[in-house]
Amino acid sequence: MLRFSGLVMTIALLVYIVFFLLRWLKRREKLEMIIFKTCLYVYVCGVIKFTIFPLMLDAPLIEDTKIYVTDSYMNLIPFNSIREMFMPGRGYATFQIVANFILFVPLGMLLPLCYPKMTWKSVFAISIFATVGIESAQLIQDLIYQSPFKFVDIDDVILNFSGGVAGFLVFLLCRPLLKKVGLYYYKKTPKIF
Repeated sequence: MLRFSGLVMTIALLVYIVFFLLRWLKRREKLEMIIFKTCLYVYVCGVIKFTIFPLMLDAPLIEDTKIYVTDSYMNLIPFNSIREMFMPGRGYATFQIVANFILFVPLGMLLPLCYPKMTWKSVFAISIFATVGIESAQLIQDLIYQSPFKFVDIDDVILNFSGGVAGFLVFLLCRPLLKKVGLYYYKKTPKIF
């Protein structure tokens, strides 16, 4: 099983240094912009760690998973798992729903900080494509393993996207303060409507 361990983190760090940090330093980007972009990179690595990893590479382990996991691993009915939150004894469902919402809040906040010319439409599009990409990757894993290793849920898409929108709204609320302290200096302001 391939986990997001020391080897994968080392590769992620090398990719960061070679492809991003050196390029940003060469362009002489401002320190706060490098910090924001570093936060975005670390955030993306964290999302990948918690949504895609571990990867099963061991055939016997895949076979064991087929034997022990018999639950449904796909929900294509919108709000079905969200409804479970309101049923008694479903604390885990509540945690999953809140976690899926919170997961994309940083994306909605960091994108306009890293790329000040980015419009709200771009932030929303990236949020929806990212969450659909994650769910698609989980579905592909299930199909490859021929086992319900990851749970694919349309509600995750809804909650992740909603979190991205909420993060963008938090950015809009904080933007005057960020401008005041010199952390955001783009003249045009992204509008919601």
